[in-house]
Amino acid sequence: MKLFFPVFLLLSINACHQKNKQVNAARLAATTFVSTPINYDSCKKQILLIKQKSKISWAALSKEGKEKIFTRAVAETIIPNWIGTKWDYNGISEKPQQGDIACGYFVTTVLRDAGLNLARIKLAQCASEQMITTLIQPKYIRRFSNVDIAVFIQAIQQQGYGLYIVGLDNHTGFIYNDNSQVYFIHSTFVGTRNVQKENAAASWVLKQSKYKVLGKLSADEKVLERWLN
Repeated sequence: MKLFFPVFLLLSINACHQKNKQVNAARLAATTFVSTPINYDSCKKQILLIKQKSKISWAALSKEGKEKIFTRAVAETIIPNWIGTKWDYNGISEKPQQGDIACGYFVTTVLRDAGLNLARIKLAQCASEQMITTLIQPKYIRRFSNVDIAVFIQAIQQQGYGLYIVGLDNHTGFIYNDNSQVYFIHSTFVGTRNVQKENAAASWVLKQSKYKVLGKLSADEKVLERWLN
């Protein structure tokens, strides 16, 4: 029974994820992002179900198994709803595709809605490095100064699969390494000026930041336990 349990959880996540893929395909086909009806509440309820089911066999799961459940819950169940939501420096929206959202609020709102208990407003208003050090233990945080983007991406690849928070000179967002691609997911102030998921290696925003703080959220056992409980 224990062997099949993680599979059930990942299938549960995929049920909501498939709906999100259809929404994202429709967005990509449009020339501009428009408000699309999304059953966001059902995705948040799916998170609750996943957490409830996870508690049954959590102690028996490997750390990698726990990390995968958490990462997919955030990156593939909650985040896709937000893609295309408008950015604004003062944006504080709590619903995807409605209003505007700033970069810090995007990070904290996503994590809250994915089931992680945190001070959404206080952390969103912090400097990104302070937000990261508040949420993640020091042993899972790395700092980079004046390094080439290729060096930065390689460091992420070496740390492996998972969900990260990155803090830049004047910006913040998620890094998602799905083992085949490294993505930068953020509410951007340039270009499209909305929430986007882009190839991290090609991101102008990442490239131009001289200082980067990278915290591997999904590797932190304390974060995983807080999320579960």
